[in-house]
Amino acid sequence: MVRGVAGEAQFTRALAELLRDIRVESGISQEALAAELGLDQAAVSRVESGQRRLSVRDLLIWAEALGRDPRELAISAADLWSEMAARPGTLWTGDEDEPG
Repeated sequence: MVRGVAGEAQFTRALAELLRDIRVESGISQEALAAELGLDQAAVSRVESGQRRLSVRDLLIWAEALGRDPRELAISAADLWSEMAARPGTLWTGDEDEPG
């Protein structure tokens, strides 16, 4: 499993793919989504290609614009993060990084 900066880049790409897949499955064009979000089509394209990151707020708004439950998309994003980029245990969590 890749962690750190490489894992974060992998997470960004995976989240971008997830957002694109949800949009396509919903039958919504980039242009229509952009109009709903008050953005231009290029901004949607940058997010879906992983060139632009979304804040948590924007991620939840994006979910609503696609007709999805924001909680479900947040859970999917959190699962991706845990799988690809989450940091090993640290002093902050009190967990120790022990081999499995």
